Amino acid sequence: MVVSIVMTPQEFANAVLAHQRFVAGRGGGKRAELRFVNLSGLRFPRINLSGAILTGINLSRSTLHDADLGFTDMFCANLVGADARGSNFFRADMRGAQLHRAKLVGANLSEADLRPGTMSGTDKRMLADLSETEMDDAKLNGANLTETSFAGASMKRVEMKGTNVIRSNLSGADLTGANLEGANVQNADLAGATLAQANLRFAKFNGSNFKGVALKDVDLSGADVRGSQMARRLDSFSVDIQDVLKNHVTWVESGGERGKRAELPGADLRDADFSGMVLNAATFTRANLAGASFTKAMLMFADFSGAVLTNTDFTQADMRGANLKDASVVMAKFRRTQMSKAPLRTKDGTRHWPTNLTGADLSGADLSDCDLRGATLDGANLRGANLARVNLEGASLERVDLATANTTDAILPGGQAA
Repeated sequence: MVVSIVMTPQEFANAVLAHQRFVAGRGGGKRAELRFVNLSGLRFPRINLSGAILTGINLSRSTLHDADLGFTDMFCANLVGADARGSNFFRADMRGAQLHRAKLVGANLSEADLRPGTMSGTDKRMLADLSETEMDDAKLNGANLTETSFAGASMKRVEMKGTNVIRSNLSGADLTGANLEGANVQNADLAGATLAQANLRFAKFNGSNFKGVALKDVDLSGADVRGSQMARRLDSFSVDIQDVLKNHVTWVESGGERGKRAELPGADLRDADFSGMVLNAATFTRANLAGASFTKAMLMFADFSGAVLTNTDFTQADMRGANLKDASVVMAKFRRTQMSKAPLRTKDGTRHWPTNLTGADLSGADLSDCDLRGATLDGANLRGANLARVNLEGASLERVDLATANTTDAILPGGQAA
């Protein structure tokens, strides 16, 4: 177990001053070695720690914008929620670094190493986490981002020319106007990402997932997309299915006075792109929706009971009150999905209807940052599921084993933190 080291303000100031003398080549200088030091929540903007040893340092929620952290050893560092806008991380060793929800707007991470890392003395393999970061206009040219998570990150106009992004998670990321010319993005997950006006010329996307991605106005000239997964457009389905979906939209918009509710029991809808659609109260019982995309879709009270939802993407969808009883939801994505109780108006007043995941197989599913307050998960299989930062307050978890799930910063029933 890694233990954080507490350093007094004077000790830290002395270490920084000695390091600055070291960087300047003056006498009495010494390279700063701040291994596992806890500096969480502190303010030190524009600090110069270039070349310092910062292995395992805790800089979470710290303010260090416009800092110089180039060439540093930040192996498995914690920068969760840190403000590092405009900071320099050029050629930094950031393997396994945690930067969830950090501010990196305008930062320079060119040639930085963000591959996974394993901390000495443990067997835990840490993937670099930049999910939901703000990194518009950042520079990542030539960086090694293998198996890094940028899920839900804001990456508008980022420069990633020649960057290695193999097997990385870019699902739901906003890459509007990004430059990935010549980047290696093989076997990456781009499901639901925004790529408007992006430059993808000569990039390698072999085996990548483009489901739920609009590729209009995207420059793919010379790019290699062999073996990539593309969503099936709805106009590729039968006229009968298209009519069912069109009538459902009319039914929803008219409050049930016109059109007809969608009922597609047992339908083969594999890899279909339902991104952003309004499908409240639609019926998909026992349907095969493996690999389909429902990113940002409206699915309140939708019925997926008994459906095949393997690798289906529900990122940022509204699924309050939905029914997924006994569904196969293996490896599905529910990042930032709303699955709390839904208000249901009746003649006797308003009730709150829980989302039903009873008996669902959620093994390996990603439910990070998902709102599951009041949901029913009795008998569900959560083996290997990602429940990081999930809110399960008031949820029912009878006969559920969370031993192999990732419950980092999760809120469990009763309000206690995991």
